[in-house]
Amino acid sequence: MKKVQAKILLVILIFSIISCSSNKGLIKSEKTDFGTTKYYVQTDLNDENHEKRIVIKVADSVYYSFYSDGINKRRKMDMGSIYRLYYGQIPKELDAQIAYQKLSKMDSLVLSKSNRILDSLKWTNFKRWNGASAFNIEVVYYHGVPRNEKFEPF
Repeated sequence: MKKVQAKILLVILIFSIISCSSNKGLIKSEKTDFGTTKYYVQTDLNDENHEKRIVIKVADSVYYSFYSDGINKRRKMDMGSIYRLYYGQIPKELDAQIAYQKLSKMDSLVLSKSNRILDSLKWTNFKRWNGASAFNIEVVYYHGVPRNEKFEPF
């Protein structure tokens, strides 16, 4: 009986250490028409260009990442692509190499709430979505997503 209690205590201790060592903190969670939306702040990224970011997760199917130099979106249904927020008007004569996706209702909802979060954190140097009209679609994995690729933000 003591061995079982010791194992349970060890498992609880390991989970608490792992959860405390995470560099992601939940800011807000809310239910929307598109599913549960969770807002996180991530710090100490393994990226030399970015120290922190805001990540918004919508219904385990879409991630939005906010950086000081741009806003990205990643969708679970096409993990091989990344969507970068495009500012200005979409060109009338489209280039065959560049694809655009207009902002959806979900995009507008998430992006409008992100401005309030950035204001509350006093992160004035982060990119805002004002003036954006679409996402520029960029293919990251031309030959398919690698096996065991975990769905997470870029």
